Amino acid sequence: MKCAICRNGQTIEGHITVVFERDGATLIFKNVPANICDNCGEEFVSAETNRALLEKAEEAAARGVDLELQRFAA
Repeated sequence: MKCAICRNGQTIEGHITVVFERDGATLIFKNVPANICDNCGEEFVSAETNRALLEKAEEAAARGVDLELQRFAA
């Protein structure tokens, strides 16, 4: 797919690290599937992946996590 940001590059499938910070808590998700622009490096995650990330982040916040590192598994 053509990059929506730079409009010059093509996105390729890869994996990224996503960091959430809220109210002093830091959640890190590694190995998150994403499309990455080969020109500008912009990263795009699917709506399904985004939903899963937010659900996992809410669960961690509810547990009172201050710092957590997870390998992402949809």
